[in-house]
This record gives sequence, C-alpha cells and structure tokens, in this order.
Amino acid sequence: MKHKQATTITQRLECTICHYRVDLNDESAFATFPCNVRAFIDEKFKVWRCPDCQTIHCLDIVDLDHYYAKFPLFEAKLTWIYQIIYGNLCRQLTKHGFSKTHSLLDYGCGANGLFVQYLRQRGFANSYGYDPYAPEDGFGDPTTLQRGSFDYILSQDVIEHVEDPHVLLSKLNSLLSPGGYILIGTPDAANLNLNRPDLPDDYNFVHVPYHLHIYTRESLEYLGRCQGWEPVDFFDRRFDDTPLFGFNGRAMSTYVSLFDGSVDTVFEPLKLGKALTSFKFLFYAIFGYWLSFHSGMAIMFRKSM
Repeated sequence: MKHKQATTITQRLECTICHYRVDLNDESAFATFPCNVRAFIDEKFKVWRCPDCQTIHCLDIVDLDHYYAKFPLFEAKLTWIYQIIYGNLCRQLTKHGFSKTHSLLDYGCGANGLFVQYLRQRGFANSYGYDPYAPEDGFGDPTTLQRGSFDYILSQDVIEHVEDPHVLLSKLNSLLSPGGYILIGTPDAANLNLNRPDLPDDYNFVHVPYHLHIYTRESLEYLGRCQGWEPVDFFDRRFDDTPLFGFNGRAMSTYVSLFDGSVDTVFEPLKLGKALTSFKFLFYAIFGYWLSFHSGMAIMFRKSM
C-alpha cells in the first residue's frame, strides 16, 4: 500500500522519530540497495540508519506513482498459499478476542483486498477494506470509512510506505472504537543488515524506493503511545514466516534468488521443478523458520476506553 505525499524537498535527511539529521557529505552514513521489483531492478537507491533510534530511511524522494504502476502485489489472487498464511494473521487477531461479531477494517488492503476476502469467506461478515489507491468502485470507496468506528483495525505493511507516520496513525485512531485493538505489521529495522544489499534476505525488506521509513519495535511503540495506545502484544516475525515446509522468509528469499531476484517471482505461478532441485532451497524450506532473521514484526495496540 502507498500513501500520497505532498512535499517540495527531494531528500529525507531528518529522522521522523528523533529528528537526528544525517550529514549528506558523510558517505559512510549511506548504503546503496537495488530495487527488487522487476521493472526497476537495475535502479539503486541510498538508505541510511539513524544512529540514535536505529530507524532506517530511504534518502531520495521519488515519483512513487511511477514505481507503483508496476507493483506486482496489485495482481495477486487469493490462492491456496494465501489461504494458509492468512490463517496465521487471523490467529494474531483472534488471540485478542476478534470474532465474527466484531467489525474490522483492513486499512491499506491493496486493490484486491485479499485478507478481507479471506475473512469474509470464513464468516467474518463485518470485515471491510480500504486503500486510498484502489478504485473507488472497489476497496477505494471512501464511504467505507463512514461506517462508524471499528472494533479492530489491521494495518499490515503500510506504515513503512508512509511519509509521516503520525498523520497515518492519527487517521487510524479516529476510526478505532474506544477499547478497540489495532494490529500493525511492518519490517523490523533492528534486524535488517544494511551491509548486505546483495542478499534478498535484506533487500526484500529494505524494498527501495517503496519503503520510506523502517522502524524498530521501540520506535513503533513510541508512535503508538503518541496516539494514547497501549502495546499489548508483540510478534517477533512476519505472519507468513511459519514452521510449515517452504512457508518462511528464508525459503522465500532463496526461491527468489533462484530466478531473477525480483519480488515479482513470488506472485507468479510456482516453479517447483527448479526449487526442488536446489539443496539450499530445500534446506531453508525445512529449517528456515528456526534460522529466521526475524526481519518482520507486528505490534498489537489497544486504545483506551
């Protein structure tokens, strides 16, 4: 999911969390990462890590409409693979009381609203999705946000795409019922190595130029508390990083590297022939969950009554 921005500056030199300002002339402060989307795979972008709060920032401000026009996730379908990994995401919500009687908003659900489709198929009839970049006759319908406050909000892989996190979270706070829960999933900056720009285990999560700011657990909890939310649970890996054969981040990164290294590969028909002849893929398909870099995280917050 992407978020429109209005700015005249061309580079991100100030940390959105602690306001540290990077020295543009200090080359050692920057790392260069390739874009992992096939249409732009030859392009590279600089990132920097705040030395005070460890938040990661993409340096250059680009025309994101240009890059999202070729974003492969928009073409994804609710396949059996998503059915499996969305079960894990659903359990993170039900652990905190989410039931078929509650209302849920998936904010930043993408043009296809795959998780909303998943929930509705399982009887969670009060599940809705909204994405400001989806068609207005679909999940971009702004009247969805006028249904009143929601008992639960999911914001998965959204906040890292947003220029100002305070603006986004303030918007979500206005949509969340008193006492409601909000689950925010995002990469974990603390577990990303900026010294490995050539490895998909890292460049798939740094994901330039789409990820504008990547937060640590501490900085994300700080952002939530700024809205008056209380962190009530922490998940130290992504919902799609599971013990099931092949369903983990290390296996996915290895699978991508067997082809052209682009994230597009994940959204295309499986090519198991090549994967199953790779010892490295088979190794991580079996053991990848236990060897995880914990590159993603999710925090469940609760709004005060």
